[in-house]
Amino acid sequence: MKTGQQPAYPCPSNATPSGMTYRQHLVCQLSPVLAAQFFESSAWTDYDDMAGSLMMMVDSIIEAEKETAR
Repeated sequence: MKTGQQPAYPCPSNATPSGMTYRQHLVCQLSPVLAAQFFESSAWTDYDDMAGSLMMMVDSIIEAEKETAR
């Protein structure tokens, strides 16, 4: 997804004028889990490593959903 402008479901946020994108929604859902794992284990070396993993997870979920929708 190049623009990241797919709306979040089931209910978009009113936090911004255009609402929360689906990508932002996934990041919000996964971030607490990854942050907890970051402090409990040594899976990542630093915050940048964790953030990169988070974005790869989100992009993978979006791509998998696109493929299943076809």
